[in-house]
Amino acid sequence: MKTAPNVLPWKNTPYEVECNFAMGHLVMNLQPRLLVNGRVHAETYIAAVGAIAGYAAQRTLFAETPPVVGHNIHRMGMKSGEQYWLGDALNNMLVPKTEADGNRCLWSLASGGALSAGLPPQQIPNLEAMFKHVVSTIGEATEGRSSVPAQHQAHLAARDLLKLVWPLALTCFSGKIPGASREFGAVPVALWSAIAAQASNRPIQDVKQVLAPDIALTLLMESAIYCSKLDQASIESI
Repeated sequence: MKTAPNVLPWKNTPYEVECNFAMGHLVMNLQPRLLVNGRVHAETYIAAVGAIAGYAAQRTLFAETPPVVGHNIHRMGMKSGEQYWLGDALNNMLVPKTEADGNRCLWSLASGGALSAGLPPQQIPNLEAMFKHVVSTIGEATEGRSSVPAQHQAHLAARDLLKLVWPLALTCFSGKIPGASREFGAVPVALWSAIAAQASNRPIQDVKQVLAPDIALTLLMESAIYCSKLDQASIESI
């Protein structure tokens, strides 16, 4: 498989500085947000990276193409009252359809990070199996949990993890980071997905000494796939 081109998708746009600022602070501040007793749990960190990227992809899609149930998106309701978004348009936000999409889609960037961490190309996890796992566990006791072995699960299910870290992502996108030397303008929602995807490339490499890259990639992607389906009302106060 080809890795994503190493060109930031917002380069030479009016928002180049704001996007660089947002991505840099997201990468820099996510681990500290997850500290427990002064340490970061690798699996929880990687799942959080995926959670942000998946949900950001949904927000970008809906900002560009407002959802119309039965036309460009599908809706699934559960007995619990929870609602989920499903459909190719949503899935396509995570998986590039052309080589040109590679620098803004999560799968290209995260899998590129896994390859850089030493994962042989023939051992890249099966993406279709990840989508199937996520959908099959919705409404079940294992909802929001990855298909990786029990000892490699994140400390929180993906929905709870997203609620914990999404406010940080919003702060970074806003350009107003507490304690930063200066403020920048807000990043358009249309670029949230690309920023979060770009921020997914390095983490798998950073944890490779304690977490095998194939497991890390599976954790990240399944967290992203699941969080891309969550209803905004269950994550944010809107």
